[in-house]
Amino acid sequence: MSFISACCNTPPVQAEYTATGKTVEHAGLKYYIVGDKGASQGVVFCYDIFGLHPHAYQVADKISLSGLRVIVPDFLQGNPLTMASLSDPSVLHDFKTRRGAWDYNREMFKAAVAILHNEGTASIGAVGFCWGAKLAICALGEDCGIKSVSLVHPSMMELKDFEQAQGPVLLLTSNDEPEMNEEFAVIKAKPVGKLSYQERFPDRIHGFCAARGDFADAAVVKDVNRVVQLTAGFFKETLAE
Repeated sequence: MSFISACCNTPPVQAEYTATGKTVEHAGLKYYIVGDKGASQGVVFCYDIFGLHPHAYQVADKISLSGLRVIVPDFLQGNPLTMASLSDPSVLHDFKTRRGAWDYNREMFKAAVAILHNEGTASIGAVGFCWGAKLAICALGEDCGIKSVSLVHPSMMELKDFEQAQGPVLLLTSNDEPEMNEEFAVIKAKPVGKLSYQERFPDRIHGFCAARGDFADAAVVKDVNRVVQLTAGFFKETLAE
């Protein structure tokens, strides 16, 4: 399990955005929440290694406009990776084996699901970007209260993640990631395969829908909106009661 190369050599863009949701604290940890409180369907949003970048807020807000309640756990607790830290082997090792590991983040993920349930949201999925996709699919392999996942320009994927997945998967890759046809075939062979879909964005870089995306470029924004549309539609289908 490792980052794809673009994770370590492509910097985040400088951006500004005013979020429309609110930040709440639970057990001393922060969560950003947006969308209709008590909506029947909700999403745990797992950001990339750059944490609560303005684009994370913006994409979460966009997804919420489809009627989904979206919660963004601050897994990195205000201490995201930086380009400088990505060049430090000890920092990368610590992230892969500790801070970024599913075991380290499982309880915060489950707490996010519980927050939505307590608000009245009954049916929940997860969307993950880059490393966040790893958290999302690991959650789908366990009893974490989610039904399906959207994986957007994913990193750190392993075949076993797809073998263990217990729900539908939407796989959205950029030109910088492998097509992952072998992994997706594992999902398609399962009963959940009929609700699983795959689409590639060959003109886009890793991270285009997150911190690395140039949201000033109309062509990029068009594909970001396509990701949002696909993800929202996927959840509307797979989270239906």
